[in-house]
Amino acid sequence: MPMTHDRRTFLRAIGAGGIGMTAGALFSTSAAAATITTIRGGGADIWNTEDAFHFYYEQVSGDFDVVVRNTYLERTDDWAKVGIMARETLEPDAKNVMVRRNPDGEASLQWRPEAGADSDSNDLRADGDWLRLVREGDTIESYTSSDGEDWTALTVLEPGDDHDVVLSDQVYLGLAVTSHNPGTLTTAEFRNLSGVSPTENRDIGDVEVAGSVSVAEGVPFVSTGEATDVTATSATLRGELTDLGGADAAECSIEYREVPDESWTTASAGTLEETGAFSVDLDGLTSRRYYEYRAVAETSDGDVATGSADTFGTPSRSNGRSGRNGPDSASNVDLADGFADPAPWLDDDTPVIKITEPTRRQLAAAVGVDGPRLVVFETSGVISLGEQRLTVTNDQLYLAGQTAPSPGITLVRGDLWISADDCVVQHLRVRPGDSNLTEESDWEPDGIRTGDGTANNVIDHCTTTWAVDENLSVGYDTENTTVSNCLIAEPLQDATHSKGDHGYGSLIGDRADNVALAGNVWAHNYDRNPRLKQGTRTVVANNLVSHYRDGCWMDPDTEASIEGNVFRRPVSDQPNVFGDGDAFVDGNVLEPEDADNPMVGDGITRLDSRPLWPSGLEVLAADEVADHNLANAGARPADRTAVDERILEQVRTGTGSYIDSQEEVGGYPDLEVITHSVNVPQSGTNAWLRARARRVETSD
Repeated sequence: MPMTHDRRTFLRAIGAGGIGMTAGALFSTSAAAATITTIRGGGADIWNTEDAFHFYYEQVSGDFDVVVRNTYLERTDDWAKVGIMARETLEPDAKNVMVRRNPDGEASLQWRPEAGADSDSNDLRADGDWLRLVREGDTIESYTSSDGEDWTALTVLEPGDDHDVVLSDQVYLGLAVTSHNPGTLTTAEFRNLSGVSPTENRDIGDVEVAGSVSVAEGVPFVSTGEATDVTATSATLRGELTDLGGADAAECSIEYREVPDESWTTASAGTLEETGAFSVDLDGLTSRRYYEYRAVAETSDGDVATGSADTFGTPSRSNGRSGRNGPDSASNVDLADGFADPAPWLDDDTPVIKITEPTRRQLAAAVGVDGPRLVVFETSGVISLGEQRLTVTNDQLYLAGQTAPSPGITLVRGDLWISADDCVVQHLRVRPGDSNLTEESDWEPDGIRTGDGTANNVIDHCTTTWAVDENLSVGYDTENTTVSNCLIAEPLQDATHSKGDHGYGSLIGDRADNVALAGNVWAHNYDRNPRLKQGTRTVVANNLVSHYRDGCWMDPDTEASIEGNVFRRPVSDQPNVFGDGDAFVDGNVLEPEDADNPMVGDGITRLDSRPLWPSGLEVLAADEVADHNLANAGARPADRTAVDERILEQVRTGTGSYIDSQEEVGGYPDLEVITHSVNVPQSGTNAWLRARARRVETSD
């Protein structure tokens, strides 16, 4: 693979989602600091049983202590990775250990314990742009730092522990980069590399597009500082020129833009003839917005250095308070009726991010901001996720699909994961489909899923169809999750999943606590309507389950309150509530009348009272549930698309079948792109959001 060396280079501009902050103390010499290594790498991931990435390495023996500073990583995906890796061979499935960093700036350790085995990691993560990987004998230690001096310990791998990984004496050691986006290269930049002297580079695994390495010396360096004195319309932005790269002077400036805009505005800070800090004062900003900014230095001999991007939010012009008033949902089940408290952080200072074009780039930039944010839509249409997962990794997101003009927003060719806390997603449609891929592709998207270990999330009035794995699921070890008024329908039965038939509705992961599933419609899901895995505590209330083999499946050590649900059109003789758990089961009905499935299986321990229940939820009588849910479930019930209308009509009439591809039912939608302006008020934000939701929930 190509590798080039230059005395100077133009540093690549950092787009939305770039990472890295401030110079801090340097780990190695100033000469090393002025040497920059740029790696461009593709590949689907460094994970599972095989890897796909670009590797810059040398072969070493014995102990090592490698340090590097990652000053930039292009966000080609939320799970793009860079880091220091040691691996036994150059085969894709090799045993390896990697201290990694993602675009959110967090570092952690991952490893593959044996060749061909599944990769593993743990939850020990910390912010830092410096990475360190150490081997002493058979012990592997990992660290991160923000300044190259004070190190935070991450995971330690020792022989005999639960994460036993013993590398051979001779390993391939160096820097690894994956875009987590097949066919697309990500750009990563490194400084202060010590402890290894790479001489070779190559792609590992199937990357589709060849990667490369370039090394430049005598490169200037500028870092981006903090935003201060931020008001509704102004801010002071800072930078620091820490290396002139041999030049006599540098023109310094700050570039800034409103998220998720693509173009930058430049504010000059003047000329520096030696290293030092600089700043600019901005006026004329818009209140309640997020701005991305970065420091830039153009040296007298033609080099351009660009600092890592950071963000700040401007407050509102009001007092920042937001009442919790506003209309209730048109449904009997309000998004606040479950265990989760919807967006308790939302107030009138919460920055607003406007999506003006139906593109993955804009949506990813908006959900990727680190901080409380309200995302609204000034456009309708279909957003293709490009056969990739869109992962929300930062807490406190309100994704308000109700703000889009008719016919709303639909995500296709990918899935949405909420791997964060305190999030609300409303009035959104997600239709992954098979993306016209083959069974060999291992394409296995869900529709919407909350991430493992997350808390206080709400998914309300969303539609999920055509998933290859589950349509809508709740992660393992989660707390206080509400799934309300959703249409969870028509997964692909036999598509591209590696395990074959997989027409699944919803999985509630092991030890998920306080999950409320209320007012939903599960339709044409062969299995998991829902599946309550081991150790879960769940309320399943006032849902309509239609055309199914397995209804509510409980694992051992589960507790559930299962009330007022309608089970319609079973295709097996399986009991509607079955498995091995403990449940209070009351007021459920089976349709049609001649169906004879038992309501409760022999393995269920019947309880005399509710083991758990959210205080705000009131149960409708079962004879009202079908009509109610058919009128209220799914995204934008007063503004439904043809796909949702067809599925709900099939539920009404007892028709419809299981499908293996979206092409059997007309293929991916082509929704009209309509734009309108969205003016979020300076006060009463919560009430305004509820009113906008009510507008698309009912024609009254």
